[in-house]
Amino acid sequence: MLRALARLSILAGLTCPGLIATAVHAADQPVLSCSFDDSGPGPFHGRTSFAPGVVGRCVVLDGLTAYAQHAAATTPRIAGPFTVECWLAPGAYPLNRAPIVDLHEPGRSGFFFGINARGRLVLIVEAGGRTQSLASPGPLPLRQWHHVAGVFDLVRGMALYVDGRPVAGCKLEGTLTPPDGLDLLIGRTRAKVKPEGPIRPESTAPVFDFLDGALDELKIHAAALSGEELNHAIQAIVMPAETPLPPRVLPAGPPGPGSFGAFYTRLNFYPQWDALWRVSDLADVVVRFDTLPIRFVFWRGTSYIPHWVTENGIWYNNEFNETWSGVQGCGEPMSDKQCRYSHVRVIESTDARAVVHWRYALADVFYTIARQDPATGIGDWTDEIHTIYPDGTAVRAITLHSSQPAEPHEWHEGIIVMGPGFSPETALEPAALTMANDAGEVVTYSWKDATPPADPGKPAHASIHLVNTKSRYRPFAIVRPQDNPTFDIYAGEVRRDVSRFPWWNHWPAATFPSDGRYAMAADRTSHSSLSHMKWGPYREAPQLMTKIMLTGMTDQPVKHLVTLQRAWAKPAAIRVSGDGFSTSGFDPAQKAFVVQRDRGEADIATIELTGSEASPLVNPALVVKNWGDRPASVAIDGVAVPSGPQCRIGQNRTLAGTDLVVWLRLESNRPARVEVSRKPGP
Repeated sequence: MLRALARLSILAGLTCPGLIATAVHAADQPVLSCSFDDSGPGPFHGRTSFAPGVVGRCVVLDGLTAYAQHAAATTPRIAGPFTVECWLAPGAYPLNRAPIVDLHEPGRSGFFFGINARGRLVLIVEAGGRTQSLASPGPLPLRQWHHVAGVFDLVRGMALYVDGRPVAGCKLEGTLTPPDGLDLLIGRTRAKVKPEGPIRPESTAPVFDFLDGALDELKIHAAALSGEELNHAIQAIVMPAETPLPPRVLPAGPPGPGSFGAFYTRLNFYPQWDALWRVSDLADVVVRFDTLPIRFVFWRGTSYIPHWVTENGIWYNNEFNETWSGVQGCGEPMSDKQCRYSHVRVIESTDARAVVHWRYALADVFYTIARQDPATGIGDWTDEIHTIYPDGTAVRAITLHSSQPAEPHEWHEGIIVMGPGFSPETALEPAALTMANDAGEVVTYSWKDATPPADPGKPAHASIHLVNTKSRYRPFAIVRPQDNPTFDIYAGEVRRDVSRFPWWNHWPAATFPSDGRYAMAADRTSHSSLSHMKWGPYREAPQLMTKIMLTGMTDQPVKHLVTLQRAWAKPAAIRVSGDGFSTSGFDPAQKAFVVQRDRGEADIATIELTGSEASPLVNPALVVKNWGDRPASVAIDGVAVPSGPQCRIGQNRTLAGTDLVVWLRLESNRPARVEVSRKPGP
């Protein structure tokens, strides 16, 4: 009866769901207990959810906003030996160090029990007038329930237990300096701290660090429990088959082939991350292919930086414009984690092709835009037009708008993106990069040795960049030989203790302000870089510069990319006959032969493409401007080709009229005669 009265008197000041506090200091009776079985309102802040746990229900902390705070007046005072125990299933590891329980005033009093950036349990105490700490030797597995405990004992010292087994221990000097007047925090640091492993500390801001994962049966004992006592409680538990943390898979839309085109959608990652975004169901764009199991994805989690996605879920991008003037660190869309400036829209989507416009500012992580004009405040912006065809190829036309477009900017970096659970080694072959030139000379670079490949330069005048992902379809980037390309290997910022490749996790899907943080585990979305390409402009003006690049995915050997490059960079000549039609030639910025219908009564255009070994035809596209709304029929060398897999026909309405787009599945080193006819109207 006395114990119950004491329990009720302390409970009168508490509102935590499932929290039970008691003044009894027996080893088998905790002084503070959170069972989380009651999911009603309480001292939780941010986005929490409650789900089936180890016993009853558990709390799921989002790692971004969620924590609990208990006033010092209602927190039992710990002045001697203690044990903190709970069941924990981490979703990801903290950026620096996140508490399960924080009753710690660094350098002065109290203790901290939690997990660090490498996934190791940590116990820190203020004892004997100094800070003393202990860490477990290895990380806790992600998305699995484990019982964890930290024990402080004046005789035995500090100890850490996982599933009732001791994993670390050390002797102590002095007695605990008890916390006095501190609120108890669960799941969030008391003060903002910088993430561990920043590459440019000046462009990495301090943040509150949050515990990401599921927590159940949290208890604090005013006694040092033994391993036997901890095991006794663990053995009474029937472990659930699953945790409430599903796998976190980068979203690319429905698997497998589907209707070709660009589609607005909302790509969901995992519930806690998705809840951050105040967007509609049309927030993202996915380009899908009807004959290929790949994707081209514009997702807000990557700041809309477009990604080719392999059939087995490896993401790849060709970077963006990046600069370093007038900003803190890097000015790039990667820094725009909230998509304040970066946006995407579908310009065209027909059976023949899709055209997607991506616009972004070159901003730093504090949202300052590079090179702001003192008179107008307008800085560096970029428009990218991606013209995508059914064979998994696309032209990337990049137009930088700047008061200084010729000053240093990056235009390409081969970047692999990985979801949680994946490292560069699981996404890339050791021989990760193949370079080729238009003469067909090929060199493959390997990262299998202790250092990245040396500064390459071979083959001479390399203009074809193929990334050897562990997949059937591999991403490529091609520039025109006449644009004088050069390339290098990304050899900096490598931490050999975690990967042979550069590896960072400050992007994508990250919310903390940083333009560079080393990855330390495969717990978060991350990325790695292989190389840079530099090449000359396609178009220049005082305040803009445009460069073009051919990108896509292939399951063919690199020699096929040499043929593809010739078809694009050294196109076949075009001749148009037919009364009322003319041509402006081949437009490499959209990889299409352009024809103009000059008179309203013109109905038949005969287009001769002089394909050859030097200028082959590889799935050519035709754009007939001012075609009108009437449908079209197509014949090749006098043989009618019906609309279907071999002949894609689309019509694109503009302010100036309706254009016809024809895409042909045709590979040839010989001339071809294409006849395009207007069908009769209704």
